[in-house]
Amino acid sequence: MLGSVVPPHAFCLLDDGVSYARIRREPVPGFEEARHFRYPGSGLPRGASETPLVTREAIAEAVKAARALAGGRLSRASVLYPDVWARILSIELESPIPAGSAGAEVLLWKLKKLLPQTTGELALLHQPMPSLDGSHRVLVAASPRETIDAIERSFEELGVRIGYLAPASLALFEGLASTLSDSASGDYALLHRSAGALSFLIGRGEDPIFFRQRPPDGDEEQDRETRLSLSYYAERLHGPGLSALFIHDERSEDRLDAAAAFPVAPVKITGRLFSADASFDERLAARPELLAGFAAVYGRR
Repeated sequence: MLGSVVPPHAFCLLDDGVSYARIRREPVPGFEEARHFRYPGSGLPRGASETPLVTREAIAEAVKAARALAGGRLSRASVLYPDVWARILSIELESPIPAGSAGAEVLLWKLKKLLPQTTGELALLHQPMPSLDGSHRVLVAASPRETIDAIERSFEELGVRIGYLAPASLALFEGLASTLSDSASGDYALLHRSAGALSFLIGRGEDPIFFRQRPPDGDEEQDRETRLSLSYYAERLHGPGLSALFIHDERSEDRLDAAAAFPVAPVKITGRLFSADASFDERLAARPELLAGFAAVYGRR
């Protein structure tokens, strides 16, 4: 973590390019600047795990332009990457996760059993979840180490230190949980669809109590997964029921029908939740990935 002063710069990595935003927190939240840059040439190379590897050359134009837009003041930033560049899941342990490196070792051992097909070293982000039924769960994002190293190295070579680096869905929840909780009257859900991933998270206050991620399959499969998730929430986690469902959909080519299986009406995440400026929703309509960048900065005030 960078400390109390969080830089307003966010870079949102995608498979085909990178979006940059300079974010205003107050007096009226919004985007001071937002630009999208396609990667040069044939795009990003792939690593041994088939996950894209960011290079200095791929992001150089974006960083140069961002620095110019910021009047030369760009040395630290938040960076978000697609959910499909990681495996995000809830892991159940027999006892509370140990602190420090011992906890990471426990999770890596567990991941090898849960994901036997995974090869290569993994980089982990993890957060303990509340114990609601006597079990001990941890929300884990496991990314190929070579992918994370490539991101950090590329920005460092361009003079930018990364203070926050996470998959988009985790950034959305961490940054928006306080706002979403204030808008709900109890447990609430966040449904986030991006290229290759459909993430469903239930929050209680600012804590995640349930997480499930699947490919965005057809309507029938989405409906089945939704009902299974809600059943698990009610029976295993003793959930009293959802008071709100918030949706952020990054795909515009087809309608997200998974929300139809929920017992509450979906609420699209818009600038109204943050009393944002008039251009906020226009920016998101053009580049929906920017919401994760906004959340990363806005939620770390």
